[in-house]
Parts: sequence; structure tokens; C-alpha cells
Amino acid sequence: KIKKLRENSQYFDECCSNLNNYKSNNSSIKSIVISGNNKVKEMANFLQDNGFDVKPILSPTVPVGQERLRFCLHSYNSKNEIKQVLELLSNFKK
Repeated sequence: KIKKLRENSQYFDECCSNLNNYKSNNSSIKSIVISGNNKVKEMANFLQDNGFDVKPILSPTVPVGQERLRFCLHSYNSKNEIKQVLELLSNFKK
């Protein structure tokens, strides 16, 4: 399970490597910065409505302008699920 979780973490990092608002890490908890409480909440709701349990992290928990979406990866996630959630995110239209 640990090996699969590491693979999922690396795959997520690879998929996000071209995003300016993403920094890779060795954790299975990932975040993508989306400035603004309202915008990050809308995006989280959109992803949740599409079956993904992605949480918004809002200011004042983080500094204003550093609001973010939090993705918790698991060993049971498939590469297709990771790809799907990131495609939904990239296609999000306000």
C-alpha cells in the first residue's frame, strides 16, 4: 500500500508540474493555491459535486491570497481518478 501511495503522489506531482500555483512535496496531502475564499469554495464545491472529496482551505487559516484546495491521496486512488479530478479542475469555469 505504501508503494502505491508513493506512486500516486509522484503521479499527482507529474500531472501538476506545469502549474505555477503548485509545489510538489513528499506528502500524500497536496494543495493547489487558488486565491480568494469565494473562488476556492466554488471550485471545491464543483469538485465535490463531481464525486471528489476535495476541501477548501480558507483565510484566515492561511494568509489572504494563499487560499488553496487540499487533496488527500490514498493508496486506493487510481491514476484515472487523479487525472479526472485535475481535468475537472482545469476545466472549471466560473
